[in-house]
Amino acid sequence: MDIRRRIVYGLEALAVIVVAGTLGYVLIEGVSLFDAFYMVIITVTTVGFEEVFVLSSAGQAWTLFILVSGFGITIFTAVASIEYLVDLNEVRRKARMRREVAQLNRHVIICGWGRVGRGTWHELESRAIDSVVIEFDAARAERAHDAGALVISGDATHNDVLDQAGIDKAQSLIACVADDSDNLVIALSVKALKPDLRVICRAVEAESERKLRLAGADGVVAPQAVGAERLALMAVQPELAQIFDVVVGDRPLEFHVEEIDVTASCPVVDHSIRDSGIRQESGATILAVEGTANEMTVNPGPDITLSEGDRLVVVGTKDQVKKAAQIVQPEGR
Repeated sequence: MDIRRRIVYGLEALAVIVVAGTLGYVLIEGVSLFDAFYMVIITVTTVGFEEVFVLSSAGQAWTLFILVSGFGITIFTAVASIEYLVDLNEVRRKARMRREVAQLNRHVIICGWGRVGRGTWHELESRAIDSVVIEFDAARAERAHDAGALVISGDATHNDVLDQAGIDKAQSLIACVADDSDNLVIALSVKALKPDLRVICRAVEAESERKLRLAGADGVVAPQAVGAERLALMAVQPELAQIFDVVVGDRPLEFHVEEIDVTASCPVVDHSIRDSGIRQESGATILAVEGTANEMTVNPGPDITLSEGDRLVVVGTKDQVKKAAQIVQPEGR
């Protein structure tokens, strides 16, 4: 039964008890309506006041009936009211959460609050990147909320839940629920809603990678495989593993990778990488140049000419990457 309906039924039953009890005292004891009404109220509320008139045996039996039935209905109504207030508070919290999500732009959607989802959120949080968590399990959703995440409670395979998470304004989505088949459905749903959104999926089973890519995933990560590779690397090539830690680990020296678009107003247009001064002035390294025809030049030489529509992939410290972006787009940063 609906909580509000339970409250209404309880109040109606309580009103019947009060009216019937008042009339009963009038008929049984021959007292005034006000005295009878007052007697019913102090009996139902169990305040413990003295009887306002002398009760006969029939009056005492009627009082017992009013006490048991009225007190029981009062407890029933009170419990339903408390449940309603708790539910109303949850509704208000969800509404507030949706308003906060609606204000985000170019955020990351994380599907699932397991170990991988939790770690992903902490990593994004440390980089000051806005994110929204979608979690179906109520207990996990509550833990995510307690951690400080914006949480949408629901099934990420449903389009309406993805809409609530602001998929139309998101820059990417990470599907890291425990079941590969759910990740596959999420990828299909997302690509149907927003084909250009970047989707990264977690794969538990090795054979799931190909299926996830066929479903539209732009990237697939198998945490077990990555962990195994790193363990082997640390065992046989500790020096290389140490470099790996510096690049991706939680170290004071942290490298960032960023994509920078070369627009018509950029001062580096029609200049070579050498003449642009990006490497010399910022200290950042250009990993690749993606042309307008989607051709990718990895580790480009200094004589490569930068053209309008190119996209630079640069790596360096946070300050170096920021400075490189300011050189390429001095007005946009």
